[in-house]
Amino acid sequence: MENNNKKIYILYGSATGNGESIAKILVENIREDLKCEVYCNTLNSIKNDISELNNICRLLIIICSTTGNGDAPENANIFWNIVKKRSLSKTILNNIPFIVLGLGDTNYDKFCYMGKSIDKRLKEIGGKQYLELECADESNNFEEIIEKVLFVIKNMLL
Repeated sequence: MENNNKKIYILYGSATGNGESIAKILVENIREDLKCEVYCNTLNSIKNDISELNNICRLLIIICSTTGNGDAPENANIFWNIVKKRSLSKTILNNIPFIVLGLGDTNYDKFCYMGKSIDKRLKEIGGKQYLELECADESNNFEEIIEKVLFVIKNMLL
């Protein structure tokens, strides 16, 4: 994948801090192992025009937990309200490669609902899924999923 001075974007939505922790681990590993520029912030850092990602993003990694009854965490709700608009063009993401990690608790009916919803919607608006949606139960160690995602990213970018 060519660089074109674009960054890897890691955006997270986290109610308890697990999503943010995973994001920071990914950032550290990508910077150290691949010497790539990485931008990391909450999903709500994308405030208005999601198409801006076309000019600045070479890979989009989204980590999002589910809260309440299948809701987005507070630091992801603005992003979700933008992305779910049915008026968005079906090509707005212009084949940006993306990976979604859904976090949740299997004790709830809507396990990883936000991760599943975001993954589905990114495909609908022109994103190119680079790895099948990964869903992680908060009661388990996330290490295995982190290693899998890092392996895929390294193979993609090398």
